[in-house]
Amino acid sequence: MTAWRLEVDRTLCFGTGFCSATAPGLFTLGPDRVAAAREGELTDPDDISPAQEVAECCPREAIALRSPDFD
Repeated sequence: MTAWRLEVDRTLCFGTGFCSATAPGLFTLGPDRVAAAREGELTDPDDISPAQEVAECCPREAIALRSPDFD
């Protein structure tokens, strides 16, 4: 199975904590309150679906989930 790429643009994030509260297995907030992805590549559908939802709801559009076909 090909992995999806989960990315956080740390320059856009202003640390609302929505991502880490919604999907704590996928995101964490650092001591600077900026989000980070716990893993950069996702293959489990149980991870891909919530990552997609969080990316769509990020108020700063700092989270991206890139499909395996994305170049």
